[in-house]
Amino acid sequence: MEKSFLLRIGSNAEKQYVKKMGSLFSGLVVRANYFESAPGMLSALFLKFDSLNPSKGFIIDPVTYVFMLDSKYIRSWQKINGEKSEEKIRKDLHIDVSENVPNEWVRTIQDPTEKQKNKVEIYNIKKAYRKLADSYFTPNMAHEIGKRSLVKEDFSEQDIREFVMKVINYQVQAISTRYDTAKYSDFKAIVPRPLMILSPYFLIRNQSDLDFMERIWKRFDSQYTRDDGAIVVHCAAEFFEINYRSILEVVAKLSKKNIFLWINKFDEKKVSSTQLDGYIKFVSSAYDQGISVTNLYAGGLSSFLFPFGLTGMVNNIGYGLQRDAEPVQGGIPTAQFYIPKLHIRAQVLATYDLLVKNELGGTAKDFYRNVCSCPICKKGIREELSDFISFYGEADYPKSNSESSRKYPTSKALKRCFFHFLFSRLKEYKWAIKASKQEAIDLLDSEIALWRTDKDHLQRMRDALDAIAK
Repeated sequence: MEKSFLLRIGSNAEKQYVKKMGSLFSGLVVRANYFESAPGMLSALFLKFDSLNPSKGFIIDPVTYVFMLDSKYIRSWQKINGEKSEEKIRKDLHIDVSENVPNEWVRTIQDPTEKQKNKVEIYNIKKAYRKLADSYFTPNMAHEIGKRSLVKEDFSEQDIREFVMKVINYQVQAISTRYDTAKYSDFKAIVPRPLMILSPYFLIRNQSDLDFMERIWKRFDSQYTRDDGAIVVHCAAEFFEINYRSILEVVAKLSKKNIFLWINKFDEKKVSSTQLDGYIKFVSSAYDQGISVTNLYAGGLSSFLFPFGLTGMVNNIGYGLQRDAEPVQGGIPTAQFYIPKLHIRAQVLATYDLLVKNELGGTAKDFYRNVCSCPICKKGIREELSDFISFYGEADYPKSNSESSRKYPTSKALKRCFFHFLFSRLKEYKWAIKASKQEAIDLLDSEIALWRTDKDHLQRMRDALDAIAK
C-alpha cells in the first residue's frame, strides 16, 4: 500500500508554507468551509500544485460533522447596516416573515467608530457554512441549518441518498465549477480531480450513531464506485476504545479500501494505554485486511505506526497534534516548539525549562545531536541553549496596547516554529516509511533513555508496539 503524508492548509497566512514546502508532502488537504471562504486563492494554488507534480494533488474535507454540533460553531457576530439587519438574518437563516427574529440576535456595537455609527451586530450563520448547507442538504433540511443542530432523525433513506450524492458532487466539482463559463470552456477539461473523495461523516458517540453512520457509509459505497473513495470514521475516543473491532467489521464489509480516521479528543501524549492499544490494533488489523488507514489528525507518535500498518497521516501547520470536533474559540496565539525526540509541541519557555531539567541541548553541538538539527534550528542555535529563547521565543508588545504587560510572539518567531515543525515531521515520516517494526521499537527505546522526565507517553507507545510485534 502506498504511504502518504498530507499537509492541511487552514488559513490564507499558511499559503507561504505551502509555496515553499508543499511539494515535499504527498498532497494538500483543505476543509470545505475554508475552501468556500477563499475559493479563488485555493483553486489557483491547487492548479499550480497539480501542474508542478500531477501525482501530488488535493483533498477537500467535506466537514459534514459540523452540522450536528451546537449551532454556535457555525455562527458569528457580524456587523451590518442597522436598517438591513433583520432582512439579512431572515435571508441567511431562512426565517419566514411569519416568524419573529429573536431580539438577542441583534445588538448595538460598543464604542463604534465613525464608520460603524449606523451599524449593528447580528448573530448570523457564517457565509461559508451557509453555502455548504445549501450544497449538501435538501431545501427543508438546509433551512434548519444555523437555527438548530441536525439530528439522526432528520434523515430519511431518501434524504441520506440525496445528501451523500450532493457531498460527493461538491468535492468532485469544487474546482471545475469555478471555471464553468464560456471563458474557461477549453480549460475546464484539464482541471484536476481531488486525490480522494471522502464520505460524509458525523461524530460517533454510541451504537446508535454507528448504526446511522453505517447507513451513510453503505450509501456512499454504492453511489461512489471509483477506487479513490474513502470512508471517514470520526469517533469519540471512549467509544472507539471499546468498539474499534466492531467499527472495523462494519467498514470491512464495504468495497472501499481506504479509511480516513479521526479519533475525537485523542491526544497521543495523554491517552491511556488501552486507548492507544485500540488505535494501534485498529490500524494493524485494517492493514491485514487490505484496508489503508490515514489518520486525519495525526499526533506526534503516529509516525511510529507506519511499520505496523498505518498508510497515511495528515498534519496542519498552525495548531497542535490533535483536534476536537468542538473547536476552541478565541485565545491568545503562542509560539509552540515541536520537540522531535518527545514528539510533542510545547510553548517555547516550557520547552526551554524541559531541556534544562533534562540537561539536553546545552551547547549547539549537543542541541543538534539530542534535540534537533533541522535548518531552522541550525540557523538559530549558534552557541548555546540560551539562543533558543531569543530565536523561537521572540516577542513584542501588541501595537494596539503598548501599555500591556503581556507580550505576543512576533511573526518571525511563529514562522520559525512552523517551519521547524514541518521539517521535523517530514524527517520522521521519511524515516518511518522505511523502518521495520523492530527499528521503530529500538528508536523509542533510545528516546526513552534520553529523557529523565515527561516520557511516559513514549513508554506507553513502546509497550503497545512491542505487544503487537510479538
